[in-house]
Amino acid sequence: MIRKFYADLADGHQTHYRRAGAGSPLVLLHASPMSSALMVPLIERLSDMADVIAPDTPGYGQSDPLAQEQLKAAVDLTPYVNWLAKFINTMELQTVGVYGTATGAQIAIEFARRFPDRVQYVVLDNAAHFTDDERDAITRDYFPSIAPEADGSHLQQAWEMARGVFQWFPWYRQDDAHRISDQAPPAAAVHATAMAYLIAGEDYAEAYRRAFNNEDASRVLDIEVPVRVIRWQGSVLKHYADRYDDFDWPPHIQMVRCEADVAERYAAIRRVVKEFAE
Repeated sequence: MIRKFYADLADGHQTHYRRAGAGSPLVLLHASPMSSALMVPLIERLSDMADVIAPDTPGYGQSDPLAQEQLKAAVDLTPYVNWLAKFINTMELQTVGVYGTATGAQIAIEFARRFPDRVQYVVLDNAAHFTDDERDAITRDYFPSIAPEADGSHLQQAWEMARGVFQWFPWYRQDDAHRISDQAPPAAAVHATAMAYLIAGEDYAEAYRRAFNNEDASRVLDIEVPVRVIRWQGSVLKHYADRYDDFDWPPHIQMVRCEADVAERYAAIRRVVKEFAE
């Protein structure tokens, strides 16, 4: 059974998280602008092998946002790495496995680079490699304002983004060259994503933008602990994730390839966790 809790961090902020299972701790880090609710199917599939803990990243879901002075102290993911270290300390965990998808993958990379003694292994999902020009374009155009407007146009903007991320990457390049799906997404999925944007509010891009700026596969080379990169063929970032094949990886960093079916992706993640749980 998945239960929900709040952790009171030493800096006074609260982090909301979901938890289930027993065994070695495994922290799951979600994509932006979503919350740990996105991790529920994975928690259900892994909790028989590990103590699975899925926090809401600060500013998303039900977690407090980081203080402005923390965010202004660095333009990279450092404030979120610091948060994760505080959260793990608050949970009285010594060494953890870390899984991250999209934004979560980039936080996992930087946490493992900085705190290798706290990490047993890393699983990266929906991780990509961008050129400098691609990063610049994304950070310039990917994050329009959703500040409240009297005419409600911010609601339409959130819906447009939420619909777009299922069909194009980047979502604002809505042409055949950038299409990732011909299928219109289910209204319920678009609604859940739009609500995640609105819950995060005007600062929804904080972790999101920093994560895109961190999408550089060479940073993974600095990780000393075992790394498994899920190379899911159904990823919206597949074109950019395939660039991982251009790198010469040491033995402790391995690609885990799986087909586009979502069930195949979950099965691949489960195999990796089982590898380290045994």
